[in-house]
Amino acid sequence: MTTRFKAGLALLYVLTACQPDGEVGPGGSVKPAPTELRVLLQETEGLLVVSCPAGALITDDFDKTIYTVPPGYDLVFKRNEHGVLSINGEWQRCTWVTIVPQGGEDDPPRLVVKGVPYRGSLVVRSTATGTLQAVNRIEVEEYLRGVLPEETYANWSLEALKSQAVVSRSYALARLSENPDAPYHLRADTSSQVYGGFFSEDPRTDEAVAATAGEVLAYGGRIVTTFFSSCCGGHTAAIDDVWPDVERRSFFAGVECGWCSASPNYTWEYSLDFSRLAHALAAAGYTVENPTGLRLRTNTRTGRVRFVVFTFASGEELELPGNELRRLLGYGELRSTFFEIARYDEDGLVFVGRGYGHGIGLCQWGSRGMAEAGFTYKEIINHYYTGAGIAQWDALWPVEPRPTS
Repeated sequence: MTTRFKAGLALLYVLTACQPDGEVGPGGSVKPAPTELRVLLQETEGLLVVSCPAGALITDDFDKTIYTVPPGYDLVFKRNEHGVLSINGEWQRCTWVTIVPQGGEDDPPRLVVKGVPYRGSLVVRSTATGTLQAVNRIEVEEYLRGVLPEETYANWSLEALKSQAVVSRSYALARLSENPDAPYHLRADTSSQVYGGFFSEDPRTDEAVAATAGEVLAYGGRIVTTFFSSCCGGHTAAIDDVWPDVERRSFFAGVECGWCSASPNYTWEYSLDFSRLAHALAAAGYTVENPTGLRLRTNTRTGRVRFVVFTFASGEELELPGNELRRLLGYGELRSTFFEIARYDEDGLVFVGRGYGHGIGLCQWGSRGMAEAGFTYKEIINHYYTGAGIAQWDALWPVEPRPTS
């Protein structure tokens, strides 16, 4: 049974050193490129629990060590209406703390949030919106060890795994470079990249991370915010197919892909009745009657539906981006915007489509097919991100923070 940490145990009051943020050090020298990511693991309005199987040190927001935590203890956090933190029932004089795990090489230091152990340290912070956040501070290469097995298949060819390592690293570091001082740069779920922590790690994907250490996708001397999807269905999407207001870039213009036909989602069929469609539209705030028809506006070069236009009995029309229709119906239901209308019936219509995901950038099943055909990870990346190249992250730093997608 887990022992609860008694607040106040081993109060040390020892000041700890803290490296200042910024790009330029003393005397004007440029600091190394930052490699520590902040990943949001949990956000809650209730209690937040952190387990410390190897023990830990807790420092407050003045970088002062306030507690040592013995191995096997839990920390239970809550906040009051002023945002002040309580640890195991004892109120602190701070709104956030850092938890640094203890341990040796044979027992990797880790902290546990919602049953999942993570490398690195944790920040527990009280937010202005009334929540508690658990944020993992971790080196990018360690972070990728927990990402790749969640975002691809560890038993795929090594060159495919290496291409995923470069793409996932680029995405993470691009987010960091946009705002290095943000409370967190990424989430641990599909809104960023799925990050499974310590238990997700696999020797095969670890090898791919190590073999590509520091490598990112670059264009014009800047890191690219990369995108990827499971299967493109034979042609990747131009970025403005999915987000019509985003400027198209050469490396997101869409390319043919003859390598992903082994995917179980290469082709699919989806039946949609008009009552289901009307409910989805109403739930999203569109006050409309039951649709009586639908037509598609498609990018003829990539095959992707850019806009869907609904018609109603009143003669009114509603136009939505194709990706918005996916969001309303469920991304797992309407699996991509690479579809057409197969047939109508009295209750609705049937789509036939190809691929799974938004289709921008790397096609993961395509990377598998290319790797099995003998292509290297650099050739795979050059195919899917035409015009961009691979560079070392530290060679691109410092950069002027800006979105690159």
